[in-house]
Amino acid sequence: MKYYYQVEGHLRNNIGDVLQGMVAKRFLPGNPSVVDREALSTIPKTEPGLLIANGWYMHTYDRFPAPDNIIPIYTSVHIADSKLLLDPKVREHFKKNAPIGCRDSKTLQLMLGWGIPAYYSSCLTTTCERRATAAEGKRGEVLLVDNVDHPVPENVKNKLEQMLGKTMVRISHDPPNTEGDIETYARTAEDQMDLLLKRYCNAELVITTKIHCALPCLGMGANVMFIHPNPSDPRLATLAEFTDIISYNDILQMNQIQKPEVRQDRLEKRKKFLSDFVKSSIALKENPIKNANNFAYGYIKYKSYAMANVYRAGVMILGKLGIAKEKISRVYGIQ
Repeated sequence: MKYYYQVEGHLRNNIGDVLQGMVAKRFLPGNPSVVDREALSTIPKTEPGLLIANGWYMHTYDRFPAPDNIIPIYTSVHIADSKLLLDPKVREHFKKNAPIGCRDSKTLQLMLGWGIPAYYSSCLTTTCERRATAAEGKRGEVLLVDNVDHPVPENVKNKLEQMLGKTMVRISHDPPNTEGDIETYARTAEDQMDLLLKRYCNAELVITTKIHCALPCLGMGANVMFIHPNPSDPRLATLAEFTDIISYNDILQMNQIQKPEVRQDRLEKRKKFLSDFVKSSIALKENPIKNANNFAYGYIKYKSYAMANVYRAGVMILGKLGIAKEKISRVYGIQ
């Protein structure tokens, strides 16, 4: 059997998409192959394969899903645009490979609303391996990790530096080099991401707006503080489970840095679940929850199927009653 992991190879504008592939890659045996998440249908049909199919879905839909010779293990899935599920073939693909592990409540509700068995899994990037870390008193930089296209406002940055008493070093999650085929790009971007992860572990503090900076930092035990203009954004639920999110307004009202506590018990529980799930998937060459052989997986399986039936019935009732008509029509195609 051939093993695959995926990275985003279309826009190549966020190295966090590469990190999601990296954390899957380390579980896979041998020399796994990288594939373009935006072109999964082009995976060769010549031999059986298994794909760890975590991550952000998706910029383009015309080359999804992977062919039938590939076993996709869906965990930590985020659906960016509900239009993906308007295609009946896509819905049948997900149902065939269900239950689907979702990294956020919005994706979970979307799947269940279509009658696709699903459960909340959190994000695989929390399993990121710890890098060598300097002693606590010898950690140096304070890093501000955002993107050049979505920078932290200057007044927020200035207030943080005032409270810290030092200048922050600004880091972007834009890949430094996006050239070459998918293998070349992945190799270059993975090397860059590895350097960043080591830097995060050795920083005095990492302040970030990037989910896929904060989650691996939490998983590695790096000092991290997540800030955001809208902490209630549903996409952030997987992070809010482990630590509080600080709003820009809160920062402007502070007199001193108040680094949130990490809910370590929850974090370790999620990390163990995800690690065990992926390892079992590879050993069994299937989704271990689909044919559950223990109580924990059995509970997730039957709950996800029951919730899919309940949510789908609810969507159909709302559609018939004309409640939330615009949303039900847009998301589920019910007129």
